[in-house]
Amino acid sequence: MQRYAVFDLDETITTRGTWGRFVSQAVKGHPHKFLGLWIRAAIGQLVYKLGPKERIFVKRGMLRWSLSGKSRVELQALADKFADEEIRSGIRPGALMQIAAHRDAGDYILIASAGADIVVEAIAKRLGIDTVISTKLAWTGEGENQICARHFGSENCYGPGKLVRLRKCLETFPDFQREHAHITVYSDSHSDLPVLKFADKGVSVNGDSKLLKAAEVYGFETVNWSV
Repeated sequence: MQRYAVFDLDETITTRGTWGRFVSQAVKGHPHKFLGLWIRAAIGQLVYKLGPKERIFVKRGMLRWSLSGKSRVELQALADKFADEEIRSGIRPGALMQIAAHRDAGDYILIASAGADIVVEAIAKRLGIDTVISTKLAWTGEGENQICARHFGSENCYGPGKLVRLRKCLETFPDFQREHAHITVYSDSHSDLPVLKFADKGVSVNGDSKLLKAAEVYGFETVNWSV
């Protein structure tokens, strides 16, 4: 039986979320953009909570204030620097041990995250994880002249959408058969409930209050990876 380990990234592998910190670094040194970014984020959050807007509405507003218009070369360098710092001081100790345990067991390891692909892939590369499912940035132009667009290149890899993306990814593996696979999913967030329920084993990692309640209902394991 082939075994798969699927890790969320933000606050599961990392101790903090990546998106807000990454876009903040992209506008560092530009006070008007920094202020505009977080005003836009606050307005977006309010509209999202009060209205029918999807969660990516908030991220799209932040994208337009921070990353759009910047070159791919510049943003890749920023993502690499960000990832290096995360590996030095922003990874949960338990995450490193669990990734190593799955690797030693010969399991296939994936990261499935709502984070931006340029950041998620940079961190995954440093953790030795080849397969990443994430929210894709969009680019205009070609080669070294590529510029980050004002929209995303995929749907937000979040909630039920993350499960859709995970299923499609697994189905690309030539040896994957759901009935002959064992899937373990690790997450800190109740938003990943669809993916956790899909798994053969769901694990709440430093879970939020809603996830801890769901863990009791669905029998998810609960762990603390901060120590």
